[in-house]
Amino acid sequence: MFLREAGGNPANKSDEQVFIETKQILKDLADKYGKVVVIFSRFDQLKSEFDTNFLSNLQTISTIQTGSPRLRSDEAGKIVLILTSIKPLYEIAPQAITGGNINFYSENLYFKPYCEADLRKLLTIEPLRPTAKAILDNLIKLSGGHFQLLQILRRSQKQSNLLLDQFVKLQLKELTDFLNYSQRRELQKIALGKSLNEADDYLLGIGMVINSNFQIFTPLLSQYIKENIQVKLPIKEARLFKLLRNNWGKTVSKDEIFTQVWGENGQGVTDWALDALIYRLRKHPFIKNQGYIIENHKKVGYTLVQT
Repeated sequence: MFLREAGGNPANKSDEQVFIETKQILKDLADKYGKVVVIFSRFDQLKSEFDTNFLSNLQTISTIQTGSPRLRSDEAGKIVLILTSIKPLYEIAPQAITGGNINFYSENLYFKPYCEADLRKLLTIEPLRPTAKAILDNLIKLSGGHFQLLQILRRSQKQSNLLLDQFVKLQLKELTDFLNYSQRRELQKIALGKSLNEADDYLLGIGMVINSNFQIFTPLLSQYIKENIQVKLPIKEARLFKLLRNNWGKTVSKDEIFTQVWGENGQGVTDWALDALIYRLRKHPFIKNQGYIIENHKKVGYTLVQT
């Protein structure tokens, strides 16, 4: 792919031949121009190919001798590699970052959300339907500088409660899905208002956590995290929720609930005890925040649905 983009032809050539031809093309370009910049967009998508040899080859490309046989100090850095990724390479492929390439791949530059001024300039390039100034100003603030999130917010039909919009929720979910466990836990602590002595360097680097007070870059993500934290339900509530969820959209009979939730003691349980359990489950913050509704079918059973 690299050779093809550089104007070469990789057809019917071995890996070594492809590598040699690629180096020659880059050498010719470096001799002709002051600087050659090669950008690998979403480099992390090639992680299945990462090994020490693969990354060493890339390192070699950036140190190709140009001009005279001996690389002069003023020629150093004529070929620059930029590898964009959702995570630092040492996290994606720690086994491949070894030996002489440790230092080469150690410099990480982070892309943070846009500042408000740049965000407004981008809106002039990719305009959507006209939006009232007050509404647009609020959406820009809620986006936290994340342009794609801002575009989704502007398209939303649920401006009164943006977190009811499934596309907004999917975007917020995507922001947290690629984080590791400790980073997600840290965001949960911040969203819940717990104090931190220090924040994860990566979260600070990409701008997901901002300023010395350690705040999440948009209140929408804070609210999303609070509403989607996996909460441990009490034993009986957890059994009932699991039973209803496994029969999503279907009516679960009272007899089945008695058996599955109370087990051998189910026959002695009264309707009053079941009503009380249903009431507690309905009122649980996790159930309310997720938009779950437990429908009552009198004298028959209950059905779990979602708004």
